Amino acid sequence: MGQDIKEMEKISKELCFKNPACSKIQLILMATLFFSFLFNLNFVFADDISISAGYGFALFNPESKPYRLRYTKGLYDFYHVSLARENPIYGQFYLVAEPFLTYQARPSEGIDLGFVLSGKHYITKNFYMNIGVGIAYTTYGFKEQGTHLPFIIQAGVGYRWKGIFIEDRFKHYSNGGLLRPNMSINANIILIGIYI
Repeated sequence: MGQDIKEMEKISKELCFKNPACSKIQLILMATLFFSFLFNLNFVFADDISISAGYGFALFNPESKPYRLRYTKGLYDFYHVSLARENPIYGQFYLVAEPFLTYQARPSEGIDLGFVLSGKHYITKNFYMNIGVGIAYTTYGFKEQGTHLPFIIQAGVGYRWKGIFIEDRFKHYSNGGLLRPNMSINANIILIGIYI
């Protein structure tokens, strides 16, 4: 049985690396990591630095109810802390670099450590929206993922008032089809933060 699983993993890896769509995904992720590193060099000169904390839970996962994943037993929720640095690009558009730490409370304890690079746009003086990509390392072995290094796609809307903000964010974990299984892990995060 173990030999069959190893053979299937080998075949899926070979197919993925020959697949042009997977190659494009890999290229995009490598470019994201490269530009994230370059952006980190400019952290000292960031216009705004914020700290946020929040609560997240499973949401919009196929064939499952809120707070639950497809195959992982039990509820899925976590606590999220991050440090974000914003640099203006043009007008009301900002580039945001955000390392984060997540403590997974259920279905069993685990830690996620990752980094997201986002674009942020202030629709009005106070309302904003953002979208970003990144990567994380998770200590918990999700049955829905074939790796401990999922990629992240996230989007959110928020409201900033003076030095305080609140944001609702959707986060999607995926291994980009590089390994099997590749069932998405979707979560909603409610964040509250301050600018320092």
